[in-house]
Amino acid sequence: MGLVGAYLWYRHGKKKAERRARREFADLEDELDNTDDVCQNCGYTATQHSDEGDCPSYD
Repeated sequence: MGLVGAYLWYRHGKKKAERRARREFADLEDELDNTDDVCQNCGYTATQHSDEGDCPSYD
């Protein structure tokens, strides 16, 4: 295979890992953007609600 072939194999793996990391990071950003939705009833974010969707009460 030789030194040049090993280098090309290394570069290919490195670029593939970078693309995968960028894609996962973009997915996480999209997920975080969707969780910042504000409830029209109480004004809290959607992540502060219960699993059933009930508005929180911090009294």
